[in-house]
Amino acid sequence: MAKRYFTPFVSLFLTFWQHILKNMNSAFASLPRPLVYLLAALAAVWLLPLPAVASDLCNPPNVISQPVCDMENPTGSPPRQVPNGWTPFVVAGDASYNVETSDSAAHTVFGPPSLRMQNSGGVFKAGIFTQVQVTPGAGYRASIGWGAPNSPDTFGRQLGIDPTGGADPNSPSIIWGPTHWGPGRMLNYPPPDVNIDVKARALNNTVTVFFLVDHPTSTGNDFIFIDVIALYPDESAPQVEIPPTPEPTPEPTATPEPAPAMAAIAAAPAEPLPTAIPTLEPTATPTETPTATPSPTATPTATPRPTPSPTPTATPTWTPWPTLTPPGASLSLDGAQDQLLTLARSSRPRGLLVLGLLSIWGAGLFGGSLLWIRRRH
Repeated sequence: MAKRYFTPFVSLFLTFWQHILKNMNSAFASLPRPLVYLLAALAAVWLLPLPAVASDLCNPPNVISQPVCDMENPTGSPPRQVPNGWTPFVVAGDASYNVETSDSAAHTVFGPPSLRMQNSGGVFKAGIFTQVQVTPGAGYRASIGWGAPNSPDTFGRQLGIDPTGGADPNSPSIIWGPTHWGPGRMLNYPPPDVNIDVKARALNNTVTVFFLVDHPTSTGNDFIFIDVIALYPDESAPQVEIPPTPEPTPEPTATPEPAPAMAAIAAAPAEPLPTAIPTLEPTATPTETPTATPSPTATPTATPRPTPSPTPTATPTWTPWPTLTPPGASLSLDGAQDQLLTLARSSRPRGLLVLGLLSIWGAGLFGGSLLWIRRRH
């Protein structure tokens, strides 16, 4: 149900004119008729602005729905009871919200209901907001009809529009209007009187209207009554310049550990790499196993070729004198030589060592025999 605006003033105006017309000939008979008309005109000029100021500000072209603009249909319960369509927010301190629905408690010139924000002995910075469907790119003006605190000097009142439709009262996207401190209950008078209207252009199909109350000093049981917050199309609204949103600081993350193969390579000293390096790709299977460097004690697997050093030569084998050689001795020496060659070809290094020692021993034996024979002759 829409509010009834200034019914007492309209009734008073009509009663005044009826009284004038009824008593024109008696009460004003002694006055010149032009003076009577002048007094009636002055009365009309004095009374007519009141209904004009208090007209239904929640009707079109206002784009906030009438019940929301009029603070009707409370939801929730104190200390968080707000009109339907509005959301409370608290930036600092604490405030209680309560919708007053009676004539004696609403304390608004527009008639009940009204929203009361209150704190007994404390301070707060808080308010309400509503999101409104609009035309993207169009200009709009937010306006409040009633913001009446009991201690005006300790209450700052401010309107804001978020052209992006956000719901964060601390958002840098909000375009804030002027803050009013001190006396002033109707806050939408034509400038230079008290007026805290704010303009902005919609960036989306939704904008958010904020009303902020700043109460930094307490005088006891302090409260403010809020009523009739509207949003009107206004093409004089300037283009919106939204400050860039700061990029969030990335949270420190743990440095991923390298793969085992990479860690081993990174930790290895600067030495020549082996001839075969395993593939570092995680999914690849090494096709060749690195060959380990042979240790100094490893025995070579290859069979060494016979070397000419152990082969019997003429130097260690002395040819016996023909006169002293017994018959058939050459045959024995020739057979021994053949046996020695066969042994040398089929022997390993140890066998060659033994063969060499035998050769040296044999050479010594023959040499000694030769010397012994010469001495005897």
